[in-house]
Amino acid sequence: MKSESLRQMIPKELWQQFLARMKTEDTIQVLHRLFDYVTKVLANRTDEIKADDGRAISFFHEQREFLTINVTRKDLRIYVHPKAGVYFDPKAKFAVEKFRFWETSYHKASGKYRALSFWISEKEYLPAAKKIIDMIP
Repeated sequence: MKSESLRQMIPKELWQQFLARMKTEDTIQVLHRLFDYVTKVLANRTDEIKADDGRAISFFHEQREFLTINVTRKDLRIYVHPKAGVYFDPKAKFAVEKFRFWETSYHKASGKYRALSFWISEKEYLPAAKKIIDMIP
């Protein structure tokens, strides 16, 4: 799907709900930049985008969620689901505010994790967030 078509899946009213939840202008800008980046680089992978009452933006491929941006009052919590197809080295470090591998996503055969959550709220963490997103095939 084209990037512009994906961006239009989130109506203006939902953007207003997201923005009303967030406390800082910096985090609002981070949300816009991250959303634009995801819709650009994962356009071919994304079949549908759903938003949950100003709380989350979820990206789907073949009717399965593979990436979620959870909007909280103070930051963004991004979930990279196993459906994303990424294998994360357990020794990997990411220059985001915080990250956590999902213990339940550990793949014994490869010795790697298939899912993680990470948190960002400031522009300085966008490059690291983009690197994680770039790992999604």
